[in-house]
Amino acid sequence: MREKNNYLLEQQIAFSKNIEICREVLYDLRYADITAYTGLAESTMISYDTRGVSPYITVAKRIADMYCTSIERLCADELYFDMEEVLSLQVAFIKRLGGIPVRLYKEKILAEIDKHYSLTRYEIYKMIESVFRDMISDLHRFGKYFTIEKDEQIISNFTRNFHNLHTYVKVNYRKIGKATDISIGNLTRLEQGNEPMLSAGIKLADFFGVSITQLLSDNPQFDYEKIQKEISIKNTIANVRPPISESKIREQNKQRADILDKAQMEKIISKWLKKVDA
Repeated sequence: MREKNNYLLEQQIAFSKNIEICREVLYDLRYADITAYTGLAESTMISYDTRGVSPYITVAKRIADMYCTSIERLCADELYFDMEEVLSLQVAFIKRLGGIPVRLYKEKILAEIDKHYSLTRYEIYKMIESVFRDMISDLHRFGKYFTIEKDEQIISNFTRNFHNLHTYVKVNYRKIGKATDISIGNLTRLEQGNEPMLSAGIKLADFFGVSITQLLSDNPQFDYEKIQKEISIKNTIANVRPPISESKIREQNKQRADILDKAQMEKIISKWLKKVDA
């Protein structure tokens, strides 16, 4: 795996996997839909979510914004693992499209649960997830879209933040390059204002022990003293995505074991559908 990471970081692999999950599973989008939202060509998006190509950082941010999440989250554990997170993201997406009347969808899902004496909480969440995908598809048929603009400001923010980090924590390009496998020439160009690829953003965030969001922020609130102490003993970066937490695993197991009666099912369905009711 180490050899593969010389070419493609685990976090970047996770990014590609998660944006494919978002497109296919959470939102059931066509590549043409993504073009309508972001202006990205279909061939370009295919290269990101099926071939693991690293996008520029502004493009990664637009993709994350479109999917109602952050770059860090897309670079972490499998997004589809946490069903409540999935539903929350779908709710945010539908609300940005203006919401939708839920009466007919509610009748459909209630008719479905009438076929069962009991279901698990996880099974109910899966039903709601499917209904949310139908809502998004219907909203698209009615021409409902929103536009994700490229944020040019984050390039200048990155340039300034990268300069401040390596200057204030007193670390030179040689050490950064050795740890991240980014050439001194490329590090120089990044400090001069060149836009980084997502892969470079991941490596530098890992090296300095900060988030990608901080690197792109106009107010990153770096703790330079703490960063300097940690970097003084750092010669490599982890190159690994954050694992699924034990608490998420326990919650998922609980959802699969939690048997609900019809009253409980109806209460959960009403709660989630109410969030997107127009």
